Amino acid sequence: MPDLPVAGWTLRALVPDGIFTLAIEADDAVAAVEHAAFADRSRPLLLRAMGGDADEAAWLREELIGQLAALRQSVAASGLGYLGALAGEQDGHPVLMLLGIGAVPMAFPDRIDPASLLAAMLRSQYPQAIVEEFPTTLGVGVGIRRCDETALAAPVSGDNSLTMVTGTSQAFVPFPEAGLLGTVTGFCYRPAAIDIATVFTATIAYKLTVVPQATAVWQTTTSPARASPPGLGLSALC
Repeated sequence: MPDLPVAGWTLRALVPDGIFTLAIEADDAVAAVEHAAFADRSRPLLLRAMGGDADEAAWLREELIGQLAALRQSVAASGLGYLGALAGEQDGHPVLMLLGIGAVPMAFPDRIDPASLLAAMLRSQYPQAIVEEFPTTLGVGVGIRRCDETALAAPVSGDNSLTMVTGTSQAFVPFPEAGLLGTVTGFCYRPAAIDIATVFTATIAYKLTVVPQATAVWQTTTSPARASPPGLGLSALC
């Protein structure tokens, strides 16, 4: 259960089984071990993606480790408190998703419903996205799903830049009493997997809570069972 300290409060999240932590809170040596372990766990998926070519799969494994290390650095600098990954297969296609959890300070005006305000802001910023409110254990959150075109580095200097369409699912949970906005982000490399990403982001966001940091430090609790999202449609997890 990740505990993320933010501005005198602690955001608490339950992470479903099957998500592999990428250890952004750990030192570089520990993170490198975690990244290699995730790449090894994903080896069957990488082999299928490369049509059974072991050499190409080994190359892809090294590329994956390097990309995870670079992503960890950029995510840690952004203030995100937790980063995890999930690899598997859906309808015969490889699926790789990244899941991040964080919180940012945000003041909510009095006498204005926080969820309605967030939904209006998101619809204005992303007019083509799907924005909808959903219940949480403590109130109401807001979810958004969108697809974006992402630029990739060209394999050879001077080549035309490459692009790919990716999917992003985010869930926002306001905590007006703490002046915080909890965020859960799911990023998938195939837009077709965005529904799976949404199941995970909504499952995590549903049980987000905040407690004062002093309470989080001194409170003794029994760790609850991890949340298990229903009906993922994701098979052959590595």
